[in-house]
Amino acid sequence: MAAFCLITFGVLTRYAGGWGVPFFSFTSERGSTCTNTFTGYTCDPLTLADVEFYSDLNLPNDTRVASGNYTATHDYRLEASLRMTPRSQAAGLRALQQELGDCQPDHPPPIDTAGLTDFCVLTNDNAMTQSVEPPSRLYVVGTGVAKSGVRVVSLTIRSR
Repeated sequence: MAAFCLITFGVLTRYAGGWGVPFFSFTSERGSTCTNTFTGYTCDPLTLADVEFYSDLNLPNDTRVASGNYTATHDYRLEASLRMTPRSQAAGLRALQQELGDCQPDHPPPIDTAGLTDFCVLTNDNAMTQSVEPPSRLYVVGTGVAKSGVRVVSLTIRSR
């Protein structure tokens, strides 16, 4: 009987996260560690594949995720800090602009700009006042290039 209980307990704890049991962990299809909550789940830290999946961005493959988390409940929120190598930082900026639009020169940057050049802020946070039908997601992306040539990116995307 004890063996049956141990085996059952082992199976339950192994698969409980995938079944959505609160406070049990699971690994996303793209490799991030996620934990269920009562109302959804949180993934922290994120892999680059998950950042690309949740943000609908196609970033250079050598982009490094310095930190990131994703929270899904009845809505979602993605926050990530990315580093693009000097070799791919220009292509990375083009990819961001292709998906999110042009840089907004008058918008305050959401990142610390000390030691950074070539600032760019991509945002649609004014969409709620300027359009008849606001977009389904709001984003603020700040980026700049460090002296080392690395492009630093701060990414915040949330549903409205």
